Amino acid sequence: MRILVCCADWGIPLGGSAGSSVHLRCLAKALAGLGHEVRLVVSNAGGAAKLSMPVEVVAEERIWPAVHALIERVRGRAGEAAVSTVAASAAAGPAAADAASQGARNVSRRPASGGSWKSRLYYETLPQLADQAQECLFHPIRFGRAVSRIMACFQPDAVYERYALCQAGASRAVRAAGGGRVPHVLEVNASLADERFGPAASARALGWWSAREEGRLWRRADRVVCVSEKLGQQAVSLGADPARVRVMPNGVDLEAFRPDRPKGRLRRLLGVDGRTILIGWLGALSPGRGGEEFLRVLAQALPLCAGAAGVVIGGGPLEAACRRLAGALGIAERVRFVGPVDHDRIPDLLVDVDIAVSCYPGRKDFYFSPMKVAEYLACGLPVVSGRTGSGREAVADGVNGLLVDPGVAGAWGHALARLCRDPDLRARLGRAARQSALAGPTWIGNARVVEQEIMRCRDELAQVGRRACP
Repeated sequence: MRILVCCADWGIPLGGSAGSSVHLRCLAKALAGLGHEVRLVVSNAGGAAKLSMPVEVVAEERIWPAVHALIERVRGRAGEAAVSTVAASAAAGPAAADAASQGARNVSRRPASGGSWKSRLYYETLPQLADQAQECLFHPIRFGRAVSRIMACFQPDAVYERYALCQAGASRAVRAAGGGRVPHVLEVNASLADERFGPAASARALGWWSAREEGRLWRRADRVVCVSEKLGQQAVSLGADPARVRVMPNGVDLEAFRPDRPKGRLRRLLGVDGRTILIGWLGALSPGRGGEEFLRVLAQALPLCAGAAGVVIGGGPLEAACRRLAGALGIAERVRFVGPVDHDRIPDLLVDVDIAVSCYPGRKDFYFSPMKVAEYLACGLPVVSGRTGSGREAVADGVNGLLVDPGVAGAWGHALARLCRDPDLRARLGRAARQSALAGPTWIGNARVVEQEIMRCRDELAQVGRRACP
């Protein structure tokens, strides 16, 4: 089949190392690995990783820097120089133009010196509103036009789209070009209206619009593929047909993540020998992802484990805050921060970890499908996870890891100390971890699920077409 994969989200660079980027790339590669002809249309092609398939980029456009520059020209200030700089850079090439535009954007958002309401309006509120309007109102139109153009020449048998906030362009293009014959499969990884504007999104105009568009997109798709049961339930609550909703947790590449990879790279990087028990955490140091929680977990465990050290694999905006937190908790000397790591390097680091941790902030609406857990298991690592969300499904207590009740004082420390003191238990749980990873989910298995759902959608749409014929 010919499959067009779409991602209109500005915040997901195709070649990035964050979970969202990895998910997008790995599924596209897995679909191609099944023999399908795959093309992508994305809004952000940044990042170091590359794909050996055609990629069309509908780059973001920011209207505020240009508006700001024009205002400054009228006022006789520095905006004229910014406009001429952007124009000159555009003649020099796309990379230079992008850098100049970024510079103009930064100038337009410099802190107001007086702090008056006028300054805040000009330097904070108006740029934010302009960006939100561009993202939610104008970008979907540009993205939809690109999808329509590509569909006209590529003639896809299906369109697989990663849901992005207010991005209805691909959905409209499929309905217009496909005429009810091309299946539209929508992958949902989060309720972005809730994430961006909070559960009370309808209290704000743009929040109301985004929540409305979210429900419309989920209801109109021929299939809604959700990464967790929680999201599947939310899709049904917003009106999606339960028969069209599928749950497909994040997968893993079993060939890349495996326990028999050569070891030693991480320990050489950290300067520790094989006697040190490494307690590892993998992920982005971003709000809500568990980095700060991991340091608090280590503060419980390290005093009980004399020969252990903690290692944080990954970087992000909270890295400096996490380093300060490690100092405040008195564990700075026993925690190492590796920093940002390209995803293709992670398997060579994970195999040196002795115990892997998955810990998230406590929340009732936990909807994540942690990719790190699948990668831990595939590397044959015993996993210590909180009894929350899909962690309870991936980790079987006492079988391939240990489950912890986060609300019980000292529970994390006692679970990790138990593993640190018992190498035979670590080895047994690690072997079972690899076996559970082999059972799935994997990226190639997920691609087969998508393939099957596309075939079912095509049969359903064909049946509808035949019934519509006189």
